[in-house]
Amino acid sequence: MRPDPKIDCARAPVVALGGEEFFVPTLALRQARLVVPGLLKLMPRLNAVQARIAAGDPLGATLIDQDDVELMIDVVHCGLTRAYPDFSRDDLLDREAAFPELVAALGVIARQTGLFAAPEAQAPGE
Repeated sequence: MRPDPKIDCARAPVVALGGEEFFVPTLALRQARLVVPGLLKLMPRLNAVQARIAAGDPLGATLIDQDDVELMIDVVHCGLTRAYPDFSRDDLLDREAAFPELVAALGVIARQTGLFAAPEAQAPGE
C-alpha cells in the first residue's frame, strides 16, 4: 500500500503489520482527537500487563479484555490513516498481524501524537 503523496513520510517511523510496513508520520488533529483518548485509556492496562509479565507472571496478558483489543485496533487504524486515508478498519482486521505487532504499532503511534514524547533538555537558566 502506498502512502498519500500529500503526506511527508520521509522521516516517519515505520510499523510492520502482517508482513507489510506502514509509515506513521506525525499525526494531525484529525487522528489525535481519537488516538490520544484511546491511548490514555489503554496505558494503565498495558502498563499493568507489562509489570505482571516482567514480574514473571506468564498470565499477565489476561488483564486485557475484548474491549481493550477493540480499542487497540481503533487506535492503530486511526494512526495509520494519516498516511493511508483509504486504509479501512476492515483492511486492518483482515491482516495476519501478530499481537506484538499491534502493541509495537501503538508505541510508535503514541510517539507520533507528540503528547508522549520525552521532554527536551533545557539549557541552564531557561
